[in-house]
Amino acid sequence: MESPHRPGTDHSGPTRLGRWDVVAKIASGGMSSIYLGRQVEPGPDPHEPRMVALKVLRHEVRDDPRVIKMFLTEGQLLVRLVHPNIVRTLEVHVDDERGFIAMELLLGQSIAAIQDACVERGLRLNPEIAAFCVARVADALQYANEITDDDGRPLDIIHRDVTPQNVFVSYAGEVKLIDFGMAKIVDGSITGPNLLVGKLPYLAPEQIQQMPLDHRTDIFALGVTFWELLTAKRLFRRNTDEETIEAVRSGRIPDVREVAPEVPEEIARIVATALERDRDKRYWSTSELAYDLDAFLVPDVQAGMGERLSALVHTLYPDEYAEQQGWLVPPPGSSHSVSLPPAPPAPPSSRSGLPPMPPSSPSLSESVPVRRYTLPPMNPPPRFGAASSRPFLQPAAPNDDDT
Repeated sequence: MESPHRPGTDHSGPTRLGRWDVVAKIASGGMSSIYLGRQVEPGPDPHEPRMVALKVLRHEVRDDPRVIKMFLTEGQLLVRLVHPNIVRTLEVHVDDERGFIAMELLLGQSIAAIQDACVERGLRLNPEIAAFCVARVADALQYANEITDDDGRPLDIIHRDVTPQNVFVSYAGEVKLIDFGMAKIVDGSITGPNLLVGKLPYLAPEQIQQMPLDHRTDIFALGVTFWELLTAKRLFRRNTDEETIEAVRSGRIPDVREVAPEVPEEIARIVATALERDRDKRYWSTSELAYDLDAFLVPDVQAGMGERLSALVHTLYPDEYAEQQGWLVPPPGSSHSVSLPPAPPAPPSSRSGLPPMPPSSPSLSESVPVRRYTLPPMNPPPRFGAASSRPFLQPAAPNDDDT
């Protein structure tokens, strides 16, 4: 996952990229850095956002043709993907000096960071929240698999990097799949042969065996992600790469209820089906997976899920909310005003807060439609999925603000 930066002047980075002024670096990774960009020239779409995220190739990798190809592939794929659960790409540009992708600016946290913040407090995500997030990612993957090229032929896009780090939850309660940098079109016309790419603990067995891939590879990775969200444990990760690969190939896959007894039986069955090593026994499509999850999540639960997700992110990351709000302050003299959604208000007194959980089965659980939770204070709060050595904490009892 990309590491965070507090926005500020970055004298070593670009100051202008295409139609965008570069405001500050906000994250960095192995091959690219993420900058905050502000529109200075209008684009073809009058509804285009004024503030964007600019994914820029790092100087030290710009001479590597493999990196350039991956970057262009990501851009070529992303510009076609217009879906509410996929980060929106606005512009792709590569030349001899710079390569960048302008994307919608996502304000919130990855589900990996949310999970880490819960683990810090000895909690697990509510199974309904985990199921809803996984269902929306499944919708996004199905869309990517079905989208067509200019001649109307399905592209059969495989993401190949479905992990908790690449599932984002916004402060408005939206779920977005990000980072198609490892994506592959099934016939290989863009990305070539089946290379062992992606994060090892989320590879499917057929990737390790170098078999031809299809959309069921993403289903297995999504199954691993789902298992980990429900249990707050790592499924396949081991101390070495060799041990991790062997665990993916043949390690035991425990029923989620062995670790998290509060998970409903139907959810456990869905997870087990997604994690079948024999892909012919897996879900045939991500739409089938999403259908089963949505059938579990009755309409009333789905209708309030955006509000619950928003409350969850605001509760776990209030300081980051205030920091990201500052990203959007327009420069002096600007007539443009952009703002984050407001923090959820305190619920009416008839609503309950976060109840204490039994030590043997901690779970992040709340009454619907609670819009704010009481959690133990963290000093400082965990940032962007950072690891911590703090012991587990028990949830705080509800107070007057939560009742």
